[in-house]
Amino acid sequence: MKMFRKEEGFTLVELMVVVLIIGILVAVAIPVFNAASSTARQRACQANLRTLDGAVEQWRAAAPTNDPATLDTLAAANTAIGGYVKDWAKSTVCPAGGSYTVTDGTFACPNGHTY
Repeated sequence: MKMFRKEEGFTLVELMVVVLIIGILVAVAIPVFNAASSTARQRACQANLRTLDGAVEQWRAAAPTNDPATLDTLAAANTAIGGYVKDWAKSTVCPAGGSYTVTDGTFACPNGHTY
């Protein structure tokens, strides 16, 4: 007796092997993507802190009588150095979450990022 077999399509074993390979690739890619995202947020935070520090330095250079001790809140800093920062709203928010704090003209990240 002769058995007929169609040569079209894939067998279940072949499909399961492909699904397994794709699952392994995804399992490797997700931690790498998460690490890259975390690093990007940290670098963006560091860039924001550099921008704010540069604005304070420009403000102090513009008038030697400017005292950084007057920059004790974000509102006071915005009034004093807001003109030296292109986008104040974005520059004062940490990409990892939270707003920066300012004490005596020194900005700090709530997540501990420094530059």
